[in-house]
Amino acid sequence: MHRKLLPLALMYANDGEPIEGRTRLQKMVFLMQKELKQRDQSGVVGLEYDFIPYDYGPFSKELYDDLDAMIDQEFVEDTEEPLHSGKVKYIYEIEDDGEDLVDSEAETWDDVDAIMQLAQEIKEKYNDVLLSELIEYVYSEYPEYAEKSVY
Repeated sequence: MHRKLLPLALMYANDGEPIEGRTRLQKMVFLMQKELKQRDQSGVVGLEYDFIPYDYGPFSKELYDDLDAMIDQEFVEDTEEPLHSGKVKYIYEIEDDGEDLVDSEAETWDDVDAIMQLAQEIKEKYNDVLLSELIEYVYSEYPEYAEKSVY
């Protein structure tokens, strides 16, 4: 099982509801990974992203690299939404090939059910909250990741 399953599972959850923003996706994958470790899921070996403290809390370059690869492989679609600030917000959605990959993983790995259930819980809880609330929650639970924050 590959760590790419974490962001794919999040995008797959809630009937493929989009995830708005790179920062939100980073925080949700981070929380999912932390929760899997707390639950001591034995099959999560190889699923870890290396997160470091950064501008808005935990950040993983590996996650960005995996996202780029999944977009190139047409597992994930990213749509750019211009913001008033002149910046761009990325909206991530799982593609049919990404759903097929998740489904095939579910057939071969016992732990995928637990991962999919957790993805559902995380997405239901954090996908629709204000980004500032999500960041504040992550900072309160994991203050060591707020040390380099610009937020």
